Amino acid sequence: MRTKQGGEIVAEYKEIVVALIGVSGAMITYLLQKNKELNLRIAEQKRAAYAIFLKNFTEIAVAVVHDEDISGKDADLDRMFARDQLLLFGSDEVIKAYDAWVRYADIEGHDVNKETELVSLIFLGIRKDILGKTNVSPQNLDNLNPFNRG
Repeated sequence: MRTKQGGEIVAEYKEIVVALIGVSGAMITYLLQKNKELNLRIAEQKRAAYAIFLKNFTEIAVAVVHDEDISGKDADLDRMFARDQLLLFGSDEVIKAYDAWVRYADIEGHDVNKETELVSLIFLGIRKDILGKTNVSPQNLDNLNPFNRG
């Protein structure tokens, strides 16, 4: 029976270490790719959720401006679904801005200009969430607010 020499043992360990490094590198690359794919899916879901919310918001705004009825089961379901999308995919900033707007809008005799500013903060939060940053101010969004311009 022949025993291995010190050099042979070191060579075997080197091969094992090289193999482990290769496998580790492949695993890290795989995990980074999966993380990137997950982040892209989340970004797509955010865009879709914000699109649903903004579509519903605009439809309601137009109905209110034209003194149309915005009540009923179907209208409530549409609003709730749009809000659910914010709950699931909206950033903290967007959810807080939405909450501030709803709480203020529920105050009887509230200032409509202040309400418009709060709605613009929702829009600004959505832009920041989707784009990462923005140079747009809430005042720049005034003319995009459906309550300001039909």
